[in-house]
Amino acid sequence: MKKIMLSLALLFMTAGGAMAQGEGPKLGSWKAYDKISKADRLVGERKAESFEQAQVLYKEAEDILKADIEKAKAEQKTDKLALLYLQNGQLQNKMLAPDLNRAQQGVPFDTIAFCQRIDNIISSYNDAAEYNSKPNAKGKVKEDPAVKMYTKLGISSLLTLYYDCGAFMDAMGKKQESIDYFQKFVDLPKTTPVFTEQEVDSIYKSQEKVYNTARFNLALQNFYLKNWDKAIECADAAMVDTANLHDLFLIKINAYGEKKDSVAWQRTLVEASQKTGRSSYLQNLLYYYIQNNKMQEATSLAEKLTVDSPNDKMSWYMRGAIELNVKKDYEAARKSFEKALAIDPNFEDALFNMGTAYINDIYDQRVSGKFKYIGTNRRIAGKNEAAYKKEKAIYDQELATVRSYYEKARPYMERLRELTPDGAKRWASPLQMIYSSLNMPAEAKQMDALLEQANQAGN
Repeated sequence: MKKIMLSLALLFMTAGGAMAQGEGPKLGSWKAYDKISKADRLVGERKAESFEQAQVLYKEAEDILKADIEKAKAEQKTDKLALLYLQNGQLQNKMLAPDLNRAQQGVPFDTIAFCQRIDNIISSYNDAAEYNSKPNAKGKVKEDPAVKMYTKLGISSLLTLYYDCGAFMDAMGKKQESIDYFQKFVDLPKTTPVFTEQEVDSIYKSQEKVYNTARFNLALQNFYLKNWDKAIECADAAMVDTANLHDLFLIKINAYGEKKDSVAWQRTLVEASQKTGRSSYLQNLLYYYIQNNKMQEATSLAEKLTVDSPNDKMSWYMRGAIELNVKKDYEAARKSFEKALAIDPNFEDALFNMGTAYINDIYDQRVSGKFKYIGTNRRIAGKNEAAYKKEKAIYDQELATVRSYYEKARPYMERLRELTPDGAKRWASPLQMIYSSLNMPAEAKQMDALLEQANQAGN
């Protein structure tokens, strides 16, 4: 904040100094000019008493200009109005200087009056520019090049101060006022008449980071005030900056939730997962489908995603997650996760779910009664040795089948462990199950220890 204020203060003072030297356009009011000149000399004395006297003269000049502006409006003197508004903008600049310097130095000042002064200055420069290009009573346009130049210089020197006004209002808890000023900051380059389209584009590009931050602030502030539609609109505008995508999508998702717009809510969850690469959005969507028993809707979405975006790992992950958790089609789920991993071999969520698909598959087979011995309390028995060997062979085959699933799950969970060594809470338990099932007691014991350690540490 201080760096921005410093640069603007220096720019403002440079512009003010140039205009005070009589190098500007014709004057709108000589009477106001006389008081302004006397005030400028008093300020130059750098004495407290002289400074106070100068402020009185500035205020008197302001009153003169207001009266002259009303008179020129009544007489429809557009060229005169352009000069008066420009002179008023320059005067307001001088009256802003004390608070601007206090802000630069970190000294307390009247922030509300400061922001109102910024409004007055910008309004005056805009009015000057508009009247400068407006036909007079005879239908002729007498554009003064000096007015054109100094209005552009004036607006340029103040462009970023609306952002600071937004921050000041937010610090005072004035959320709506903060929104208003951040919106003014974002809109000013394109709403002021002083810039060409090319200049507007250049301004937004040169200050891209600051404008994107303001757009984010607008989305967040509108969300806090429950302006759901405006929050969504501002979040969309702010998404040109990918740095805050996750937070912006959260604003949109929760705003749609508050609006009870389930269609837009679901669509935004999918979009968020694709653009951020975070699977947590899809997990929320899965939970919604499961809780509301929307199996067909989930299936249709999964198929659509992979058709529309076959090269997107999140599309295949979403399809696999639905096949795993909703349809319980483990083979289909593994094929989908394989395609996601083909796109990104280190896709952590796909690695975890690939291992899980093998573990859950064999678990369901066991509890469903598919095996004669595995998953039951039945003991191997036979009337004779030949019969026993036959039953033992059945048991051994079943055991080999079960272990094959854990063996297939193992490399995915071990790779996940390599990628996320601090994520024991996620991979230690399934790896303990895998190692126990594969008769690897030392490794299983290690997983128990790591999981206990992680739980104690709160990781």
